[in-house]
Amino acid sequence: MTHAAPTDEAAAPRFLVDGMLGNVARDLRLLGYDAIFGEQLPDPELLHLAQNQGRVLLTRDRALARRARDLPCVLLTENAPRRQVLEVLSSLGLGPSPAGPFSRCLACNGRLVELPAEDAASAVPDHVTVTAHNFLGCRDCGRVYWPGTHRTRLQERVREVLGALLPPRGPV
Repeated sequence: MTHAAPTDEAAAPRFLVDGMLGNVARDLRLLGYDAIFGEQLPDPELLHLAQNQGRVLLTRDRALARRARDLPCVLLTENAPRRQVLEVLSSLGLGPSPAGPFSRCLACNGRLVELPAEDAASAVPDHVTVTAHNFLGCRDCGRVYWPGTHRTRLQERVREVLGALLPPRGPV
């Protein structure tokens, strides 16, 4: 069963990803979803944060999922990190994020905004200011992104995930 993604960003689920699923947090951010990575948080703090911020808890820990009780929680069963994000999106009936890919900082989850080249110049290597003209900056941590050689790999990852969510096409 495939559902359409929420039409506005405020309606999209926000995630809290436990410490075992760092790749899932990164991929959800890459797709534009708000995903906090609770890398060092003990279980009681994860549960408290999920409840207080209205986040969907993502975990592979069965005991933690049981303790989540009435909280929205997805217990992941896939072992392969590349399939886990698909499991999350499929289990919640989600498609592309309303915010769109490349709208969140992969490091801290902050929102990315367009950054003028002159503002980015002090934060990137000298050769980048010559070769790149479009920059995004994180509002929270200040990290700067530009369309470098890694972008093709990340775009392929986005296509792979979103393509796997779409139903196969039959004969026309």
